[in-house]
Amino acid sequence: MRALLTRPSLGPQPVPDLLIAGPGRRVLGIALYLALYVALDWLSLIEPFGALGIAPWNPAAGLSFALFLLYGLRFVPLALVAVLLTDILFRDLIQAPLAMLASALVIAAGYGLAAAFLRDRLRLAPGLRSHGDLWRLLAVATAATAVVAALVVALFAGSGLLALPDAFESAMHFWVGDLIGIAVLTPFVLLLLDRERALPVGGGRMLEYGLQLLAIAGGLWIIFGLESANHFEFSYVLFLPLIWIALRDGLPGAVCGVVATQAGLIVAVQLKGFDTDIVTQFQLLMLAVTVTGLFLGSVVDERQRAETARRESETRLKDHEAELAQAARVTATGEMAGALAHELNQPLTALIGFARASQAVMETPAQGAQAGLAAKELIDQAVHQALRIGEIIRSTREFLRQGDTQLVKDHLPRLFAAAMELMRERAERHRVTLVIEADDKLPPVFVDPIQIEQVIVNLVRNSIDALVQSNAETRRVTLTAMPSGEAGFAEVRVRDTGPGFAPEVMDRLFTPVASTKESGMGLGLSISRSLIEAHGGRIWVEPVASGAEIRFLVPIEGDAAGADD
Repeated sequence: MRALLTRPSLGPQPVPDLLIAGPGRRVLGIALYLALYVALDWLSLIEPFGALGIAPWNPAAGLSFALFLLYGLRFVPLALVAVLLTDILFRDLIQAPLAMLASALVIAAGYGLAAAFLRDRLRLAPGLRSHGDLWRLLAVATAATAVVAALVVALFAGSGLLALPDAFESAMHFWVGDLIGIAVLTPFVLLLLDRERALPVGGGRMLEYGLQLLAIAGGLWIIFGLESANHFEFSYVLFLPLIWIALRDGLPGAVCGVVATQAGLIVAVQLKGFDTDIVTQFQLLMLAVTVTGLFLGSVVDERQRAETARRESETRLKDHEAELAQAARVTATGEMAGALAHELNQPLTALIGFARASQAVMETPAQGAQAGLAAKELIDQAVHQALRIGEIIRSTREFLRQGDTQLVKDHLPRLFAAAMELMRERAERHRVTLVIEADDKLPPVFVDPIQIEQVIVNLVRNSIDALVQSNAETRRVTLTAMPSGEAGFAEVRVRDTGPGFAPEVMDRLFTPVASTKESGMGLGLSISRSLIEAHGGRIWVEPVASGAEIRFLVPIEGDAAGADD
């Protein structure tokens, strides 16, 4: 089992680059795009308007606009070819070849420049991560489609293919059709390619999605199936399923609901055979449904992000409380160290005094048995003080112990995950990647879970601190669990990509007050060694070519005879 627990968030996963991939994949990607563009344009040609064959909505424009946002202006030549191809196949525009070529260039370059403006100047996140991203997308799309529509119509009007009295109405149809296509399909494509925004499919969600589609179909039937005098009388029912969908799944759900609704509307319009005026009215209805659904989904997303932020705040507060508790423990440790030094100072001073007095007596010229008795008495006093020191240390050790080690059956991957959850926020804050590598066949271990988690957390925290202090370019900490070469034990390895340990500290790394940190007390690794040895294992530093690696052994279940319980 190999899993990335956390990593710096860099937005959505990149899609395969059609323009720089290998030759085979590049050809396949280009062919797929052209095929989709042609298919979408053909499907949209329902009751085309005027001499230019303007569709009531243009999903092909939405597909191209999404790819412009992902790939930038280098996608312009491919979009130009797609526009020319559909104009030749489905529209009788070859009569004005120069106007056809110029209009295709206006469409490809115009939408490419608009997408570049969104990407580079307005910093639009391709995954539409905020309410502002959606506002910026629709605002720029509205302006871009208006400019493109005006220029395209002007070109064909100038060529004589389009009559001047029809120019304004043609431009309006062109503008609304392209705007609907971009508003409907561009968010759908962007979120479809963002794997982090995928809709959940577990549990009963598939059934719920089916019910939502039935609700959309029911709304369309009410509008078109009741043969009412005015087909717009019940148009409000189309908004109800979108409200349900958006409230459940935010923007990802809303874009899917909008696509389903628009597809249903187009099919219904085609089946009913409405004239151009009715289709124009439905264009405006489609635009209203689209914008309403998208903004409702975006608002729900904002609310969910806010809720995730009142939870992250609570997590940070708990972490801060834990840090305060740790500081209190450090303070208590310092006070205990001071008290221990005070307690040991008297017997040590006395021991030294008795030893020197005994030495002085023995160096005095022989005075018979009386001098020997005096020396023996002084030595006895020194031994007594030494025993007193040992008793002080033993009682202090007993005081500091928080109960006996409680050994239970557990699994190292679970212990890893629990420890990593505690370190997640710290790792994300410092852009450190935490990786778990665990052998699926590894048997359970017999340990005190809290103590082993404490050891793992301590080692990972040390690695993160080392990476931050050294300003390492690659920041990764890897936890590995595997069977040990020593029978009856599992081996855990904690490795980082930091600077490693200095040679002068290697021999005393696990001794008290030895620290590699500027302000460290040097207790963490010493405590870790004590905990591992209490389990019958051992801990050591493994020399590696780069970075640092610490390993320790813990007993496998049924082989814990060496553990101190």
